[in-house]
Amino acid sequence: MTDDRPQPWQVVATRTIVADRWISLRADDCEDAEGRRIAPYYVLEPGDWISVLALDGRGDAIVVEEYRHGAGIVALGTIGGAVEPDESPIDAAHRELREETGFTASDVIDLGPTWANFGNHTNQVHHFLALDCVRAGEQSLDDTERITVRTMPVSSLGEHLTQSYHQLTWYKATHHLARRHA
Repeated sequence: MTDDRPQPWQVVATRTIVADRWISLRADDCEDAEGRRIAPYYVLEPGDWISVLALDGRGDAIVVEEYRHGAGIVALGTIGGAVEPDESPIDAAHRELREETGFTASDVIDLGPTWANFGNHTNQVHHFLALDCVRAGEQSLDDTERITVRTMPVSSLGEHLTQSYHQLTWYKATHHLARRHA
């Protein structure tokens, strides 16, 4: 019996195209199990991200609205950002919640990670549910951030989210809540 499962490619050469504080992009020259050459194959190496669905004491979602330059749109989304070096994903979730919204949570539940885009990204998105959030102060935004904080019913939030991993965070959180209340 032959093993017909896909096999990892072999990297025969790699070079860095760009590397700065935001991202690293490399070009790999690869060879597959049949000896075919795949070159260049570009791989983005950003740090891990977090995505937080935050709920206030009434169970309404606390979401952020901001300009997203890649798509050129203003979009509604979950709270999120990069996990800093030497920071755990759950610490990043608490930090981003506080920075982007001014809220803190009584409990933050880890809903598990998923790959951002395993076709050409090396990072994961860590999904969280933040419960019983209360305003603890003002936003603490970066110089280039302009974020509006909104609340809305969590039940209808999914249809307003246009980023795939924001939708996944919403799905994972509502699934967790439904099991918890069953």
